[in-house]
Parts: sequence; C-alpha cells; structure tokens
Amino acid sequence: MFRLRPGPKRIWFGVRAALAMGACIVAGWASGNPGAGLLATLGAFSALYGSGRPYRHRAALLAIIGIGFVVSVVGGVAAATAASAWPGVLLAAGIAFVAAFLCSALIVGPPGAYLFALACAAATHMHGHGAHLGAIASYVGAGAAVAWALQMAGALIRPRWPEEKALKAAAESVAVYAEKAAAPEADMQRHATALALHEAWLNLVARQPGRAQPDDRLHRLRALSRELHRIFAAAIAGEGGAEAAKAARAVGARADDPPPVPANDALYKPLAYIRSREMLAMSLRPGSTPMRIALRVGAAALIAGGIGALMGLDRAYWAIAAAVLMLYQGLDFTRAMQRGLERTLGTFAGLVLAAGLMSAHPQGLALAAIIMVLQFLIELVVVRNYALATVFITPIALVVAEAATPAGDIGELLVDRGVDTAIGCAVGLVVLYATSHRSGVRLRQALDATIAAARDLLPMLAAGKVTSAQARRARSVLRNAAVDMVLLYEEQTGTGGRAREEADRLWPATVAAQRLAFRILAACWDMEATGALVISADEAAQLGAALQKIESEAPALPEGFLVGEITTLHAALAKVQT
Repeated sequence: MFRLRPGPKRIWFGVRAALAMGACIVAGWASGNPGAGLLATLGAFSALYGSGRPYRHRAALLAIIGIGFVVSVVGGVAAATAASAWPGVLLAAGIAFVAAFLCSALIVGPPGAYLFALACAAATHMHGHGAHLGAIASYVGAGAAVAWALQMAGALIRPRWPEEKALKAAAESVAVYAEKAAAPEADMQRHATALALHEAWLNLVARQPGRAQPDDRLHRLRALSRELHRIFAAAIAGEGGAEAAKAARAVGARADDPPPVPANDALYKPLAYIRSREMLAMSLRPGSTPMRIALRVGAAALIAGGIGALMGLDRAYWAIAAAVLMLYQGLDFTRAMQRGLERTLGTFAGLVLAAGLMSAHPQGLALAAIIMVLQFLIELVVVRNYALATVFITPIALVVAEAATPAGDIGELLVDRGVDTAIGCAVGLVVLYATSHRSGVRLRQALDATIAAARDLLPMLAAGKVTSAQARRARSVLRNAAVDMVLLYEEQTGTGGRAREEADRLWPATVAAQRLAFRILAACWDMEATGALVISADEAAQLGAALQKIESEAPALPEGFLVGEITTLHAALAKVQT
C-alpha cells in the first residue's frame, strides 16, 4: 500500500533534485536567458542518478552521466537539422540502446536509460538551433555541474554515509532471513538478502579506490560486512532463528561507530574484484541480461519512433521515451504490462494538470517553483506509486521538452503527447512479448551455469585460496549466475502460459541450485574470516564429481559439507526428468 509519509531519505532525494532543477531555471531567468535555464535542466537530470553510492565513486559516475546528457542533447539537436525525421529517430534509438546496455551492465539503476532517451529525443525537435551546438552543450553541462555539486554535498558532512546505509540495509535483510529461514517464503528472501549483501560489498570494495588503511573507517565497515556474511552462512546452514537475527541487527547498529580490527586483518590487503571493464566484457556475451535488455530497448525505440515518423506525428520522440521506459528495467511481461497501464493512465491525468499549468504561461520564479514542486513530488511517490508519479512526470517533461520550441497550440500538443505515449507503451509490450522466451530452455541453461560455477569454485575453497584474484572472480561468477537464474525465473513466470508452467516445474531445482551456490559462497566468507579449511582436496574432487553427474547418478557422499544441498538438488532434477 502507498504510504503518504515517505522516509527522510526520499525527502532528501526530492529536495536535492528539486534544488538542481530550480537553480538552473532561476539562473537562466536572472541572466535574461530563460531558455538556457530550461536547457540546463536536461543536464540537471543527473541529480537522479548515483544515490546511495560512495561519494568518490559517485563523483566519477555523475561526471560520466553529465557528459552522456550533453552528448544526447547535442546529438539530438544536430539530427534536427536534417530534412527528414529519420536521422533523429535513428540517433534516439542508438542512444537508447547504448544507454540501456551501459546502465544495465554497470548496475546504474533507475531512471537508467529512460532520461537519456528523453533528452535526446526531445532535442530532435529543436529545429533551427543547429548553429548553437556549443552554447547548448555548455547549458546542459552547467546543469549537470549543479546536480554534481548537490549530489556531492553530503561528503562534507558524513563521508562514509552511503557505505553505512548499505551495511545497515544488509544487516536488516540478514535478520529478516534468519527469522524466516524455515518458512515457505525463505527462498525469495534468501535471494533478496544475497542482493542486499552484494550491494553492501559493492559499496565497500568494488566502488572504492585502492586499499583501506588499518585504522580506516572503511576497513572497519568491511569487517562488519564480513560478519554479516558469516551470520547469513549460518542461517543457510540451518542455524538461523531469533539469536541470529539479533546478532545481525547488532552488526547494523555498530555501523555508526564500527569497532577497530587488527592491523593484519585480511581486509587490509588490496581486494581483487570484477571491475567495470570486466563487467562490460561479461555483459557483451550473447544472451547476457544487459545485452538482452539493450536489444529490446533499441528495437522498441526504433519501431516506436518509426511509427511516429510514418504517421507524421510532430513529437514522435515521446513514443520513443515511452517505449524505453517500458523496457529498460528488464521487467517481465506481467509487470511491464502493469507499468504500461499505469504509465498511460497517469499520463492522461498528467495531461489535464499540464494543460492547466501551460495555459498560465508561467515564467521566471513562478516557473522555477512549479518545476521544483513537481520534481519533489515525483521523488516522493515514484518508488511506491508509479501511476501517481506519472501524473507529475508528464507536465514537467512537457515544460522541459518545449524549452526551445514553445508550443503554438497547447491542445494539439497534449493530444500528440497522449497518442505518442500509447504508441510507445504498446510497442514496448509487443517487443517484450515477441522476445520473451516461452520455454524452460534458457532457465535450464542458467541452472546448468550455476552448477558449473559452483563446481569450478570448490578446488579453490579446498586450497584455502578464496582471496586470490582468480577466486574473487570465480566467486563473482557464481554469485551472478545464481542471481541471474532467479531473475530469469521471475521473467518467465511473468510471461505466463507455457513459460510459467516450465518455470514452475524447474523451481525446486532452481531453489536447490541457489542454496548450493550461496552455501559455497558463505563458506568462502567464513574461510576468509577464520582461515579454517572447510573441505580437503579429495572431498572437493568428490563433490565436484557428484555435481558433474548430478542428473544421472545419485550422489554417494560422506556426511559433511554440501551433502544435504547436493542430495536435494539431485532429487529436484530427478523430478524434472520424470
């Protein structure tokens, strides 16, 4: 249910985004160039990215995103000089494809590729501005700089606040899982907890430069994160309950003042991790989730824009933006259909609001106040009630898009906006349905990939070399395989029909493989903390052989590590074959 009382975090996000937008408009008004201020708001959209990331990492990310907005807008304006609408459509689709791939591969998060597509597509309607590309780039860049400054302001007050928040969220998730470990809903909670722990570790390691000093706050927070992984491992092994939940919450409480750790602690050493370039390389593989999302987004953007161009719609870029919005998050068909319905209904309600605001022709401070209020409301409600957020997104997008080309007929503009939105949402759904897999083949491949990644990691676990660069990568591969497997299951169940039947049939095996993966990963964390060997080389070889023949032979293993998980996985796979 939608809560009318948002938390302080969302209020701060709303204030920050509103200030970025308002500062740009006020600056343009004060300098006598209101159009420049409105153009700067396209760069100020950068304020909607990077929240929750470490400040040093955020600084680089926001700079890249700001450059991306400059390129998107300038490219769109340049395309507008063409006599045909097709160059603009092709450019907007290309930028949507690239933005969707990069945002998905690098886990940028919402609003992802959507705003890049909106900025580029809106700029394609700026006819007659091709001679001012340098000025336009400087305006958009200035807006991005304002957003950068506001996003980084918190570093002056509490430099490690993002890391602390991620650790606290992970601690609460571990506590919830420990309480539900024996409940029917434990499987999905285990998945959510693994994601929360991974997000915390990204903030503490992958998004950090170099090593942490022995007495550094980052070093101590890493030690607390490792303790959470040990509690999670115990809960997976059946040692959950109220005491484990209490211990996890105690770890979260210590994030505000983390205790010291020995100077020779393993986490003081430089930690190997999959870096951005490696994430991009992995995402370029055919069939990867980022590539699948990007191809869908690019195809839908091209089709939606093409339909708009063929129909002679004056503002076909709204269709492109709507299509991208439907697909950039990689939602399954059921959730995407819900999002499309919400988007369409919210847009029509927003058009009524936009008509009232635009008919008043606000200028200067009044215009700044309107956009700030709308942006603030969007940030407050977008997480919990997307349809309501769309009511506010529609008028603010119309005002920004019309920055350099004021609408002559507001009624015609609003009709076009509604038609374009309906076209974009419909195209997005059709593309998603056409590219959704309605068999269990890909899910079964993901299941096999998880088992293979688990088998590859066992020898490193037996050798006690879980902190080497090779082992770190193997651990990341296993974690990603297990997470992608569950995400693929959710996508197939959302497709419905035969796809859902196949996914449900594979669900017991999926759960068993996920539990196996997280049990091995948890053992790696435990070894990293204590140095104690979990299995011998002979036992690792025996376990690996059992996984190699998990479908054809019942495992004959001595009591000990992974026996229960492998036995359960074999039984689940045997049922799939019958």
